[in-house]
Amino acid sequence: MSEKKILRQKMLKELSLLSKLDRKKVETGQQMQLFTTPAFQNAATIGVTISTEIEWDTYTVIKKAWGEGKIIASPKCMVKTKELHYYAWNHQNQIQDGYAGIKEPIPEKTKQIPYSDIDLLIVPGVIFDKRGYRIGYGGGYYDRMLADYTGTTISLCSEQQLIQQIPRESYDLPVEQIITEERILHTSEQNT
Repeated sequence: MSEKKILRQKMLKELSLLSKLDRKKVETGQQMQLFTTPAFQNAATIGVTISTEIEWDTYTVIKKAWGEGKIIASPKCMVKTKELHYYAWNHQNQIQDGYAGIKEPIPEKTKQIPYSDIDLLIVPGVIFDKRGYRIGYGGGYYDRMLADYTGTTISLCSEQQLIQQIPRESYDLPVEQIITEERILHTSEQNT
């Protein structure tokens, strides 16, 4: 088993042991930090996954963005090509269970949004280092997307998910900011 896979499994187990109260504290802290960032405040269109039970809550982020008149675009996994296609949605009847039980937009009821129209991309992950490198959920979808994405990238995680250094491959790309319940890390400053 690869080092990344071992780290991923260990962290997912640790996160699954968090109480609902501890999870809520982390999520509230992340959201308070995120909502103060110029990247969030200035974004007209935000790309964000629709969170599952094992991920940090994005429903609050989505509702806040809608309340501010922003467009929310969420990904649909194209399993054959390992690509993410983003679609703008604004109602529960426009999403359904998709790949791996993840809620995804229904293409027939939504409008596809090109990567170039997404101002802020909230990138999921399981483990991060302070330079912005991440271990995701193992599908490789975001590694492919980030190679073609030029907007701002932010990841939400807990302090618990930060480690010193992640083993990385040549194709791995860092996110620009990591937001925890306690702070905002500007990863470009860590890479110099």
